[in-house]
Amino acid sequence: MEQVFYIDLADVTTREQLHETLAKELPLPEHYGHNLDALYDVLTEEAHDWNIIFYNTTPLEKELPDYLNKLKKLSRRAVDEEDTLQIRFYP
Repeated sequence: MEQVFYIDLADVTTREQLHETLAKELPLPEHYGHNLDALYDVLTEEAHDWNIIFYNTTPLEKELPDYLNKLKKLSRRAVDEEDTLQIRFYP
């Protein structure tokens, strides 16, 4: 059964805030490493039937454009690897 997660990034402007938000909003394991490599591992190993919707991404894009692009690229790779995973980004 699909699980939908709406992740509001309006107040997220640092890497630490991003990973804290992810840990709060997603059912991540306790050992989640709070970095993009750890997120990729979770998305490809445990995120079956997840539909993740990131919105209000503009603040993060202004403060950390390269990191947001890495997150988007990682998300595309994870979606390609895990057939039941969906991830979308909205400004």
